Amino acid sequence: MKLAGLFSWIVLLSATTVWGQLVPEQVAIIAMAQSQESRELAGYYAKARGIPESNICLLEGKPGRTVARSAWDQQMRPAILKWLAEKGLLTKIRCLVTVWDVPLRIENQPADSSVVAARVVYLPQIRARKVKEVEGALRWLESAGASQAAAAKPPLAADASLDQMRAEFDKAFSGAYSRLQAASADEQKQIYAGLEQIAILAGGNNAALQMSAPRANTEKPTPEQVAQQALLAGRLQGLQMGSESLVMLPGTVSRDEKLIELTQAVAGRFGAIQWIDQELQLLKKNENAASFDSELSLLYWQEYPLVGWLPNPWHYSYDSNPARRATTLMVARLAAPTPEVVRRMIDDAIATEKTSLQGTVYIDARAAKTDPAKAAATGSFDQYEQSLLDLAARLKQHSKLPVVLDTKPAVFAPGACPKAALYCGWYSVGKYVDAFDWVPGAVGYHLGSYEATWLRNPNPSKTPGEKAWCPAMLEDGACATLGPVMEPYLSAFPLPDDFFSLLLTGKHTLVEVYYRTNPLLSWAMTLVGDPLYNPYRNHPILAEDALPERLRRAQPAAKTPSDTPEQAGSTAPDKATPKAPEAKPGSVVLPGTKP
Repeated sequence: MKLAGLFSWIVLLSATTVWGQLVPEQVAIIAMAQSQESRELAGYYAKARGIPESNICLLEGKPGRTVARSAWDQQMRPAILKWLAEKGLLTKIRCLVTVWDVPLRIENQPADSSVVAARVVYLPQIRARKVKEVEGALRWLESAGASQAAAAKPPLAADASLDQMRAEFDKAFSGAYSRLQAASADEQKQIYAGLEQIAILAGGNNAALQMSAPRANTEKPTPEQVAQQALLAGRLQGLQMGSESLVMLPGTVSRDEKLIELTQAVAGRFGAIQWIDQELQLLKKNENAASFDSELSLLYWQEYPLVGWLPNPWHYSYDSNPARRATTLMVARLAAPTPEVVRRMIDDAIATEKTSLQGTVYIDARAAKTDPAKAAATGSFDQYEQSLLDLAARLKQHSKLPVVLDTKPAVFAPGACPKAALYCGWYSVGKYVDAFDWVPGAVGYHLGSYEATWLRNPNPSKTPGEKAWCPAMLEDGACATLGPVMEPYLSAFPLPDDFFSLLLTGKHTLVEVYYRTNPLLSWAMTLVGDPLYNPYRNHPILAEDALPERLRRAQPAAKTPSDTPEQAGSTAPDKATPKAPEAKPGSVVLPGTKP
């Protein structure tokens, strides 16, 4: 069955699906056919949770920690899709569970692939053309209204920096505008018209919209200005929608050509050059590896770009347009250093649900307060530090849970955390500190860069003393955790106040909490634990009105008849940022990690 045809009827059927809370019949298990431990754990989990045995997919392939991108694209992904189709599960399954020996990470696409090589040649060429267009504008500005010809200057280099070009442009534009004041009335009219054209060339429709506004805040816009602004705003919105749709397609020269054209229409030559520079930087980094589980979430997506990340349609910030959710799966992993630990995790989750998770909440911040301005920046250290502080304050105000908040720079010392039920903190990269006496069913995660690069023994790292937090926490007694299989950048983690507050309502399973608060897919993170686990189902701790305001609508939106197949299959992101060009270069790398 071809993927395109498969996707179209998945969308058609899912358009009228109404989602409720996750149940066992909506879970399928992915195990490795050549691994006895994988097959046995899949059967153990299915029996423990009442998941139909027919919902176990035995995947062919060599068990291992990583898999080549080509093997995922050409073998594993088609095999899982084919199995779901043959079992009649395509529109029934909402969650996939990967178990022991299923690969943890999908490797980078080769940097010398034909598609990448073509883009590496094309983008510098088109950039050089845009630089020449900027240079032509500069020479006009230098001559506009001048009494004598400007002295000859060397041409801009094809790789001239954007900062250099903008500085020269601003200087030349200011000079031309100053000379405008001394010109005759006829010359002023001619020069001013030229300046408007040059401004639009440099800044696109954004510049045109800005110029259409009244010259002073006290001026009342004329009817003509109002009409012009409405026209330009509508044009910009249409251009932006077109760009967002193209951004969600795989990176090719054809896509780049169209995106550069649209970007230039929105933000002018400078905007086009900036976009090209960002794409070249991403191609140089070649960051298209991903957690196997994160990529598996997009199993039903027809096509999407590989470089960097994609916004998660299940995240609460995209509630205004839930169309993409119909084709986005939730994924969790059942893995740990030994099969015995995995079985214990499953048993603990089921047992804990009957009595509720009891114990102390440990929050390991690094300071007692943050800079409010910095904390408002998405993906900043201060934002996550403030989220830890907010979580502690929320629990102390709205619950009777014992909460220990540590604001000293050092992490919790060995043995400092008895009866640990929930934990979040930072920062001891790759060096788990045995501070915790985990109670059965405990959930926690450490904000660190490489804490899920391995989960099962033997530890593949050759670094002396390395003990990543995810496998160490599970081996030490925790029931569920989450972490990155590679450098994730800080913004890949769920905010602690989001994740734990939502979990404490008891209204969502573990995997639903994760997907409602995990911002990115096709990226680095993996959730480790029983996806059906809901430790507070029978004894909620937080009422919904105690949640952060952004989370009070955190019930997954139900599909309605108005969600047409066309809407459900749209390739436009849900008010999402483009997959990496804007976010990546400025992303915060966690301290002590490789940038």
